[in-house]
Amino acid sequence: MCSLCGTLYSTRHWAEAPGSGAAVDARRAWMRDRVRRVELLNRVLGPLSLDVDDWMGTAYVLRTRTGEAVLCADLATLFAEAERLTGRKVDPLDGDLLARWSAA
Repeated sequence: MCSLCGTLYSTRHWAEAPGSGAAVDARRAWMRDRVRRVELLNRVLGPLSLDVDDWMGTAYVLRTRTGEAVLCADLATLFAEAERLTGRKVDPLDGDLLARWSAA
C-alpha cells in the first residue's frame, strides 16, 4: 500500500467525527498542539533548507527547497527522511541549535 492510501484509511472518517462537547474541545486542543509542533519543526529543520507542513492532521509533508517532497506519517519517519534528504545527522537537541534559540 502506498503511503497516501495508508494515510487516508488510517484515520476516522469525517462523518464519524463527534459533533460537540468535550470531544470537539479535545480535537481543537490536539490541532493547536499539532500546529505548534509544525512551527517548532520548521525552526529545527529550516537551517537545513527543509520545510514541514501538516497534511490534514494525519501526516507531515517534508519539503526541500528544490521541490522534493516526502509524506511522513510520524516524527520518527520525518527525522529519518530529513537525514536522508540532507545527508546529515539531524538532532533537535543539538547544543548549537538550542544556544541559538536561547539567544533569540
